Amino acid sequence: MLANIKKIIKVLNKNEYSTEKEVIKPYCVDWRGDYKGTSSLIVHPSTVEKISKIVKICNFTRTPIIPQGGNTGLVGGSVPRRNKGEIILNLGKLDKIRKINLTDKTITVESGCILENVKKELSKFNMVFPLSLGSKGSCQIGGNIATNAGGVNVIKYGSLRSNILGLEVVSSDGKVFSELNDIKKNNTGLDLKQLFIGSEGILGIITAATIRIFDKPQERIVLWVGIRNFKETLKLYERITAMFQDQITSFELMNKKSISIIKQNEFNFKIANNKIFCLIEISNFQKIDDFGDFVINKLSVLDTEKMEIIVSKSEYENQVIWNLRESIPVEERKIGSIIKHDVSIPLENMENFIKTTELEIKQFDRMSEIINFGHLGDNNLHYNVVINNPQKIKSSSTPKIINNIIFNNVMKNKGSISAEHGIGQLRKKELFEFKGKASIKAMKSIKKIFDPRNIFNPGKVI
Repeated sequence: MLANIKKIIKVLNKNEYSTEKEVIKPYCVDWRGDYKGTSSLIVHPSTVEKISKIVKICNFTRTPIIPQGGNTGLVGGSVPRRNKGEIILNLGKLDKIRKINLTDKTITVESGCILENVKKELSKFNMVFPLSLGSKGSCQIGGNIATNAGGVNVIKYGSLRSNILGLEVVSSDGKVFSELNDIKKNNTGLDLKQLFIGSEGILGIITAATIRIFDKPQERIVLWVGIRNFKETLKLYERITAMFQDQITSFELMNKKSISIIKQNEFNFKIANNKIFCLIEISNFQKIDDFGDFVINKLSVLDTEKMEIIVSKSEYENQVIWNLRESIPVEERKIGSIIKHDVSIPLENMENFIKTTELEIKQFDRMSEIINFGHLGDNNLHYNVVINNPQKIKSSSTPKIINNIIFNNVMKNKGSISAEHGIGQLRKKELFEFKGKASIKAMKSIKKIFDPRNIFNPGKVI
């Protein structure tokens, strides 16, 4: 291993690597602190050429590489395992915006670009990037692509996958595969970039991408709605989407428990009267005059006796309401025993999933509580179970039982066991159980073709 490290660091400047344990240690722990690995070397190459040389050396010496962006993932996919001889290749120094094409409405960025920095740069041109996440201040574009990150704007702009026009990737032999196209139609055989999007770094290292960008809305209004039950929530969703259509940029769902853990509530809305809360963002893309009056007038047809509605009156209030939603994952981290899930359910089956799953969990542990929030506009629920029973907390079988209840109900309701977080180390066993043998076999075959020596992110996904 020492000889391999010497070969690798010859490619780099002194500020582009470290072999010191204390320097490397923070990069070996995932965001939640659930996965803690070890590594003898971390590299921060500043060019694609250097990455290419490093990968070529690692492939020849069979040295495993852990590609890493901002390390904000939630399934242990971007950290090394313990004592496996894996090196970390952090892409943070590959952080240039190569081109902004306002004619074709695209941006070409390197993988180490921080999402918030890209969004700020585009705002200078009155354009927006089609992805928004709570971790935008630290997550990197390469990691977003590798995990096909979802976020809160999928209802308006579609998934990140649908907005990527081209990729630049370093393959396992060190060669650079580059198709950074500004074109929206390209029907020249297999669309290879789609294999790398969402692959979690197991097929190659994404170094740059060309991505669609969009006109910035003239203004936005955020609604906060308290509702008595899920049936009324779906009715609201149907009516709001019919009324505002593509003016809706977000439609977020939160249950009572997820709101109760939030410490600050500037609007002093009543939690006790409602079981479900929705955050709905409506944006003015059509330069509608008096947009606030336009929105309020449309809302007047709703049956407001069954709900509590707060309409933002300023950009400050927009942010206050969004802070409520975005603070839920932060507050969750302070809760002791919690089993987390990221699932996707068809809207027509979501009420049945929520009722059935909670009933079965309560039968197993009547003291448990459900923190249920997510992106209703794209079927995504973060379904997290708080275990309060001391005996259940101590039992090693509790997570497995809870997982089985949730994932079996996900499959019964024709959903997915991972909506946006990915598989990583956390969901490998469940992937093999619920994905299907034919799909797993195909995934393994693709992995073998692109990475025959298994140097890219081994131990993750498959």
